[in-house]
Amino acid sequence: MKPSWIKSPSLPLLACLAMLGGCSTARMDSQWIDRSFHDGLAAGTRVFVSCETGDDSLRRLCEDAWAERMRTEGITVVRSYAPGGVPGDAVGNAERIERAARATGANATIRMKLAVGSYSVFQPGPQVGFGIGGGSGGGGFSFGGIGVSLPIGGGASPRQEMASSTTLTDLGRGTVVWSGGARTQVDGDALARVSALTRVTVDAMRKAGVIR
Repeated sequence: MKPSWIKSPSLPLLACLAMLGGCSTARMDSQWIDRSFHDGLAAGTRVFVSCETGDDSLRRLCEDAWAERMRTEGITVVRSYAPGGVPGDAVGNAERIERAARATGANATIRMKLAVGSYSVFQPGPQVGFGIGGGSGGGGFSFGGIGVSLPIGGGASPRQEMASSTTLTDLGRGTVVWSGGARTQVDGDALARVSALTRVTVDAMRKAGVIR
């Protein structure tokens, strides 16, 4: 019988595991699609993108990330923060978004809401052991059968998580045709997290057929 081989983990993967999930990637939590929507966003389509956050710089980073990612699909993105777009205090208003989008000649709107939270990862410190009795053995230092192991240092390491909720509205119909929720625990700055959420969301939209 021929031996079976199991591919060893790559060095980057081992590094991620060693960092207790510091390299985890974005993932989709939920999706919905209007099955009657068969058109999809093709190359040459014009899309109006708005990102709803509590921070204007994060909003701009988000919309820039969409423009960069959709460019690879051949789709033109009009950012809501561009001149003549929608002011920050109105970016949550669906009617304002739709009016601004139609004024630019967009075929659809993509609205992404972002929320940032935090969680903790416990990172134990090294251990020290000692015992009472007679004898010795192995690589440790012990005497008999009574031993105590105590942690040195360690503690909780704070990490940030970013979640998104995205809707795609076909302006021809005037209705939402796709929606999805995602989250990421990617280490790095806000741009890295926003880019990860944008990437996984666009991939999901392509698999669902709303981008073709």
